[in-house]
Order: sequence, then structure tokens, then C-alpha cells
Amino acid sequence: MPVNAAMFLFLAATVVAVFAFLSIAVWVTGPSHERIARERLALLRTVANNQNENAREVLEMLRREDAMRAARKAREQRQGWILGGLIVIAVGVGLGIMMIALEGGRTWSLAAIPLLIGCVLLGVGLRANPNREAK
Repeated sequence: MPVNAAMFLFLAATVVAVFAFLSIAVWVTGPSHERIARERLALLRTVANNQNENAREVLEMLRREDAMRAARKAREQRQGWILGGLIVIAVGVGLGIMMIALEGGRTWSLAAIPLLIGCVLLGVGLRANPNREAK
């Protein structure tokens, strides 16, 4: 079997395995998210039927949880931008080094494309305000 065919089969099997894993992971976590949403709706119905001091405390607790969830999501999104930028910058640097080593320094400028894209991603992540509420 030629090397190219073996590499193609390996990469094809890897892609199928990754997507199968991701689909199973989504399939498994779906019911838990549905259960949480159902329990939250039942709690909100109970609070709507009972207008007293405890109901106000429960609503305030739910608002705090929503605010904490939104802040965590914004923080994770910011970290994702920064991490993505750093990874693409590393790819650009590695590509530049490889081009210098293989081509004798003639085509190293191709590495500027991922390098600049990584700089933009990193800049977006660093400029994002983590204290701003996510929408």
C-alpha cells in the first residue's frame, strides 16, 4: 500500500473517530441540560404561585446564578480568543522556521499570514472586557 493511501486512511479514520466521540458527548449531556431546564421551570412556576418573602429570595438567588453564569461564559470566551491567538501565532512561527529551513529563506513570508491572524485573535481577546455582561 502506498504511503499516501495509508496516510489518507489513517486521517479519515481519525476524523470519523473524533466526530463520533463528539456526537456521543453531545448526546449524553443533552438529557442533563434538559432536566436542569425542566427543574428550573418548575421552580419558577412554584415561585409565581407563591408570592411571599421566600419567593423573592429564590428569584434573587436565580438572578445571581444567571449573572455568575454570564460572567463565567464571558471569561471563558475571552480565554478562548487568547488561547486561539497564541496557537495561531505559534503555528505562524513554526511555519516560518520550517520555510526558512526547507526553502533557504525564500518563502518565509507565507508564515506572516497565520502570524498576523494570531495577533488579531490575541488582540481581540486582550481587549475584551471581562467585567462587561455577556448578552
